[in-house]
Amino acid sequence: MDAFIRHYDCRQDGGRLPVEQCMQALTLYLIHYSDLFNDQEFPDEGEYADWEENLEAHMNDLLQGDIEPAGDLGQLQLAALDPEHLRDFLGWFLLRESGDGECIRLYGESLKAWIGYVTDRGWWNKAKSLDFSDMVDDVAQAAVRVARLSQVLFHFVRSGTGVPPRLRGLRFSRFVEGHGRVSGVADGGLYFSFDNRGEMVGPVLLPRPIVEMVETGDVFDVEMGLRGDSWVMVDIGPVYPGCVYVEVEEYQGFEKIS
Repeated sequence: MDAFIRHYDCRQDGGRLPVEQCMQALTLYLIHYSDLFNDQEFPDEGEYADWEENLEAHMNDLLQGDIEPAGDLGQLQLAALDPEHLRDFLGWFLLRESGDGECIRLYGESLKAWIGYVTDRGWWNKAKSLDFSDMVDDVAQAAVRVARLSQVLFHFVRSGTGVPPRLRGLRFSRFVEGHGRVSGVADGGLYFSFDNRGEMVGPVLLPRPIVEMVETGDVFDVEMGLRGDSWVMVDIGPVYPGCVYVEVEEYQGFEKIS
């Protein structure tokens, strides 16, 4: 499959799409995060930490335009690629690594162009091509939405405007941190559920324009705190659409003092 990715001529679309960068990022995802190379093992936590740090540095260089050669997919066959790999690439990997909505949109278009290239040469039939194209269309739209949502939430939370004046003098009595799924929208806020706890947390009050960007099933990498009788958002990371699988659990073992 390495050749099918490397040999795509990005000049065919007039150079308007970052196809080369997209293919290199897809290669990184397939090698390091997909189930296609699950025989890799890391002997200890130190080596794993070094690997993750190097990958993060590589992704930063990639996003800044300093592109290195993509990893080698070796003898991996094109038939091994499933639509779900493109789903997780767009709807999890790119959101986790950059969260840039415009980048995700362009990468979605680049994948569509690459799918057309593969199909035109007879490597995929039209039915298979349609499966991949439909997946890219659906996930790219959802991923762009949550990328923008994440950016709006980041600025809202970090600005401190998420805490009503009546609560600012109160101490936190409880914290919840982890990947929470939006289970409902009511009472002017969001309710979150975690698979490892038997209760919902909320409502977490947010302005109506932000709430309207959210869809039930979205997964937030979030920290929430209880002040008085109200939950407020303390910190926010990536937001993932409900169409991708993210383990939804509260982090355990974190002790905080308000």
